[in-house]
Amino acid sequence: MLSVRIRNLSKRHFQSNFSVYFILTICFILGIIAGAFLINRLNYEESLKFANYFSWIFEYIQVGNSKSINIFKSSLFSNTKMILIIWFSSLISIGVLIIPLIVSLKGITIGVTVGFLVKKFGMKGFIFASSGLLPHYLIIIPGFLAIGALGITHSLYSTKNKKGKVNNNMIDYSILILLFFIIIILGVLIEGFFTPYLLNLIQFKL
Repeated sequence: MLSVRIRNLSKRHFQSNFSVYFILTICFILGIIAGAFLINRLNYEESLKFANYFSWIFEYIQVGNSKSINIFKSSLFSNTKMILIIWFSSLISIGVLIIPLIVSLKGITIGVTVGFLVKKFGMKGFIFASSGLLPHYLIIIPGFLAIGALGITHSLYSTKNKKGKVNNNMIDYSILILLFFIIIILGVLIEGFFTPYLLNLIQFKL
């Protein structure tokens, strides 16, 4: 059965690639630290402009209500674009270099977003980051790290094995990518429809 195959593939993948997950987690954490550091080094105007580049939240606060479906589409497009870059780069050897950079960029995005919220709104911003952002981060980030780890291992595998073996491995690789992408879509749904609702309740003002 497909569900059994997916379960076995996932278990085998996690067990054999712990070191890859560790490295990507470090890259992600360093990205968060870098994003938070940068946002706190800038003045208000510069930090707002910088934060707007990384997150829809601040434009939403400035402009007012925006349709949740548009936020969902924007987040889905952004995450899909990153996943496609990971998938494409994993087909060639440079994936082992590009994928950690993409994961770090994801961390920077979160660091900038949370850093600016706390810098501008203090405890109110921290509470929103914990309640409004954490739910979808807890779903999207593990899925994103898993896809990154899959990409790196496939990139390494592709450079060491013959074409026929790569093609067989590509099936398992694609199944797992699809599984984690579905998980990310769930997180994007929460981001698109729950986070704006909470923003309206808190009523931030820049």
